[in-house]
Amino acid sequence: MRKILAVVKREYLQIVRTKGFVIGTILGPVLMSLFIVVPVLMSIVAVDQQEKLGIVDSSGQIYADLEKKLNTHTLKDGSLRYLLEEYRMTADVDSLRESLNQKVLEKELNAYVFIPRDIIEGGEAEYISEHVSDFEKNRSLNSALNSVIIEKRLKGEKIDPQLIGKLMMPVRLNTKKVTVRGVEEDTGGTFIIAYFLVLILYMTLIFYGQAILRGVIEEKNSRVVEVVLSSLRPFQLMAGKIVGIGAVGLTQYAIWTVFGVLLATQGGALATGFFPQAQGFAIPSIPLYIFVYFVLYFILGYFLFSTLFAAIGSMVNSEKEAQQLMMPVMMLLIIPLLLIMFIIRSPDSTLSVSLSLFPFFTPMLMLLRICILLPPFTQILLSLVILILTTLFMIWFSAKIYRIGILMYGKPPSLPEIFKWIRYR
Repeated sequence: MRKILAVVKREYLQIVRTKGFVIGTILGPVLMSLFIVVPVLMSIVAVDQQEKLGIVDSSGQIYADLEKKLNTHTLKDGSLRYLLEEYRMTADVDSLRESLNQKVLEKELNAYVFIPRDIIEGGEAEYISEHVSDFEKNRSLNSALNSVIIEKRLKGEKIDPQLIGKLMMPVRLNTKKVTVRGVEEDTGGTFIIAYFLVLILYMTLIFYGQAILRGVIEEKNSRVVEVVLSSLRPFQLMAGKIVGIGAVGLTQYAIWTVFGVLLATQGGALATGFFPQAQGFAIPSIPLYIFVYFVLYFILGYFLFSTLFAAIGSMVNSEKEAQQLMMPVMMLLIIPLLLIMFIIRSPDSTLSVSLSLFPFFTPMLMLLRICILLPPFTQILLSLVILILTTLFMIWFSAKIYRIGILMYGKPPSLPEIFKWIRYR
């Protein structure tokens, strides 16, 4: 045990003292906060720009009402968001379109809308512009046009549009989540927390797993490992390296947790101070048990995958050779990401439960289920037992490969050779 602790201390201090660790630990919380704050601010800040739209109303019934609808959209200074200019329909439609296309290209118009004669009967309008990816603008124009046409149809049937508007007034559905703490409003915070934590777990498992792989390859190529193994066994070296780098990950998590607590308690006030528009935004609360399970599944998931990365590193002589062997391991980490939306939509379905109990998917998928809808404790306990047993087996399995591979050089071993290594006593 003393020799393992010596390796743990060496690996831990070797990484913690580097500038990369310090910079990564500082930038981590900054990037995490940006992932949360920037999308919110971007959704709050509106594009303050006036646009000139050409309207070709072939029906002769839409332009006036559409202009009234769009005049309700104003900029911060009170000026109109859209300036409309009507273009009369001509006998030569192609020439008219070509002329308007040229105006758009020469920036005389931001865009133009072509309204066909049968628009009220079900025809399709066209929006032509150089830039058609502003979904908010497209939605507002579409909404205004639909409103005008629906009113025309109702009046044609001698139905009062205002009465229909009152009768068809939409109902807002406020989503609230019931927990042991009571009922609290949830405006998407659960999804953000779940996706965010799973993404962090995915990135750290890959990052620290590859750190182990690179460390093993470097020591093997420099022949340092031959000197080290003269004073301790291969398993002790592998165990010390894995635990030492894992301790680095827990250190970063501890620092990030402190930052997360500060962000959760003071972030709302700071955001409101700098951006008054964010007055109604509230950072979702995170129950303490989620942090506990997050650390637990990180530790078990880390040991499960790090043993595989260590075994791969011992079998190869360079990172280039490791790429092919890493692919199956990487797929075990990528597949859970592809299943996120399914798990979020039905966290307690039979398939979701089964997938979250598969040991290589458990760290991410069971954590995701815990964030979305806390499963019965029996399922959580079963997942931990299966994960622990699988991890112990993989430690034994990887140690068998590591003790032979770490001293082997040249061509990477074939699958039959790996099975021979495992059978060695």
